[in-house]
Amino acid sequence: MCNPAAAGLAITLAGSAMKAHDQRQEGKARAEAAQATAGYNAQVAANEAETQRSLAMAELKKGADERSRVIRAGLAKQGETAAGMGGSGFTLDSGTNLGLLGQGAEEIAHEASLAAQKANMNAWQRLNAAAQAENDKALALFQGRQARNNGKSGLAATLLGGIGRGLAFQTARPNFGSH
Repeated sequence: MCNPAAAGLAITLAGSAMKAHDQRQEGKARAEAAQATAGYNAQVAANEAETQRSLAMAELKKGADERSRVIRAGLAKQGETAAGMGGSGFTLDSGTNLGLLGQGAEEIAHEASLAAQKANMNAWQRLNAAAQAENDKALALFQGRQARNNGKSGLAATLLGGIGRGLAFQTARPNFGSH
């Protein structure tokens, strides 16, 4: 005749093994889906980072072009002013007229500096966005690894729980044979 305690233990362990197998399959499918999603999200973030870096470089080029334009336009205006003053008989080597030309040159330098500063600020914002996208990529990859590990943890918990229930059943069994 079959020992009821051994049968109970066998049934508990078999049930736990079946549940563990189902959890393994389910966990594997969930992990694969999570990893695929994480891989996609990581690639999107990597693309965004590269786009932001390219935009940062474009901002710097645009700033350099704007700075050059400001300087060229300012120098052309300075030349027109100097030619107009010289044509009107003003001397340009001293006094108020020289001061006006010097002040104009300072304004040109200031405007050129502002154009470069604005470009640097815009580029910094783009590079900051690129760094954030790289962080998003790292997070997505981490989440993919975590999904894989979570499936393994669930499987281990089920197996350990089944063994624990089986042992508890084994130790708590009534002794029917003795009086």
